[in-house]
Amino acid sequence: MTEFWQKPATELAAAIRGKALSSRELVSATLDRIERLNGDTNAFALVDAEGALKAADAADTAVARGDDLGALHGLPVTVKDLVPTAGMRTALASYIFADNVPAQDAEAVARIRKAGGIILGKTTTPELGHKVLTDSPMHGITRNPWALDRTCGGSSGGAAVGVAMGFGPLAVSTDGAGSGRIPAACCGIVGLKPTVGGVPHETSPDLFGNLTCLGSMARTVEDTVLLHNVMAGPDARDPWSLGGSATPLSLAGDPLSILKGLKIRWMPRMVNDYLDPDIEAHTAKAVGAMTDAGARLVDKPASLDWSLESALVLMRGYQAARFGQVLEKWRDRMDPTMVSALEEGLAQDIGTLQKALPERTALYRRVQAIFDHADILVTPTIAAPPPPATQRADEPLVIDGKPLGPLRRTWYCYTIPFNPSGNPAMSVPCGFTRDGLPIGLQIVGPWHAEQRLVAVAAALQALMPWQGNWPALAGAAGASGGSA
Repeated sequence: MTEFWQKPATELAAAIRGKALSSRELVSATLDRIERLNGDTNAFALVDAEGALKAADAADTAVARGDDLGALHGLPVTVKDLVPTAGMRTALASYIFADNVPAQDAEAVARIRKAGGIILGKTTTPELGHKVLTDSPMHGITRNPWALDRTCGGSSGGAAVGVAMGFGPLAVSTDGAGSGRIPAACCGIVGLKPTVGGVPHETSPDLFGNLTCLGSMARTVEDTVLLHNVMAGPDARDPWSLGGSATPLSLAGDPLSILKGLKIRWMPRMVNDYLDPDIEAHTAKAVGAMTDAGARLVDKPASLDWSLESALVLMRGYQAARFGQVLEKWRDRMDPTMVSALEEGLAQDIGTLQKALPERTALYRRVQAIFDHADILVTPTIAAPPPPATQRADEPLVIDGKPLGPLRRTWYCYTIPFNPSGNPAMSVPCGFTRDGLPIGLQIVGPWHAEQRLVAVAAALQALMPWQGNWPALAGAAGASGGSA
């Protein structure tokens, strides 16, 4: 018998609609699983068991009455602790906001609730979401379920761990420089960053300069599409959201059909000299599987300025504008790397920022040119397996005892450019290193090409299925929690 935690959201939703499963059973089993197994990985900043069970009972009552049911009816969903949730603490992993209980949901969360989704709780993130590693003074270290001594990535680390461990099939992430795609790769799941504004992010203080997108995490492409479709669509409070299509994403009956004639630009390296041999081999194998099924490679640019430093200037400027004023009071209780980030942003001179602003436009134009004669860009998601769980964001990536340079240039340079450029991108699993750590493949498309990305991801899922790959830790302690 398959345990509830192993089943995709699409199946669970159908079982609830068909009255073969109650939301109360599913939510209770998920909460029990979190209570027993979360201690090792530390995926949650907060679990709202009472609220989730109350919502589950209401969902079951609606089924019994024959009400019209939303796409997520009765399903548990987790939300990253940066995204506002009404009546549920949103601390941003910081003592500064330890008492912050929003009165209103973010629009994406409101849409999840309207579709019948049940918010289980808030997943861990680094303080104020400032880095691609998930640890904070408030919540400690969140660990990779495939190897507890390794990082799960970040900043949506808790979200990725929750999906990888079966702590609910659907997770809301955020992605400002790879914060959704990096942990998806580290934890062996799917992570989608839509086009900027693809999911409304109306709570951002800087709507026009925003680099961050709200995204979806799940184990399967179908589940990722399910969550994205609920959250996506225009909202008058977010200007970026007004230019896209409101047409829901869908998946073809023949997932391989998208590959016939698909033109791929394959870039195994960007600015990084080092690429782990296992990652290079498995990502190239995935590209080979696509070409064997009908896709074709097109020439890649000889070189491209990816503007990593300009992206950093914009991010530091945003962080300093939003949080710089807290340093005087809270410095001693903050993550030292967050303090350094804010100090760096506050110290930027106006000339540096002036130069970075038009460079974002120039990057956009360069990235769009990639798709002049190609349908998608494919890269590794990260250049090396997850570093130690104790890795500091301001320390270099170290391979075989040799420091290679800053993480942003040597480990996650692949994800950064597509936040300032605004392009949709996603990470899907494509194998394991010889040490058993997941490997991620990044797929990037033109603006509003999410339909193309999920179609390609579904083809890869058919060619190299990953849905049955679970970390051994996920089956620990009997892994009970109901079956169907």
